[in-house]
Amino acid sequence: MKVENLVKELNLVKLTEAGMDKEITDVYIGDLLSIVMSKCQEGSAWITSQTHMNIVQVADLNDAACIIIAGGAQVEDSIISKAEDAGVSILSSDKESYELAWKIHEVL
Repeated sequence: MKVENLVKELNLVKLTEAGMDKEITDVYIGDLLSIVMSKCQEGSAWITSQTHMNIVQVADLNDAACIIIAGGAQVEDSIISKAEDAGVSILSSDKESYELAWKIHEVL
């Protein structure tokens, strides 16, 4: 499933326009960036509540399909801009991580 299709299926908010054509192969939930770096796979929809600048580098390093910010956490404009420049898709939802992962599992 493409990121753009996931946005429509789950009614996610697009914070960036980048990477909408990336293919999602699975889902990964994690907030501790050092563990995400070693566990999140290429093509993963990465669900996190982290909104630190380093999420962009971690997603780019792992070639994650997208970052989904759970729980309605706010993302600073500087992070959104950096993600756009890096081609990293950042999405947002008011839903919590578990519910998002379950719904992604259902549509994949």
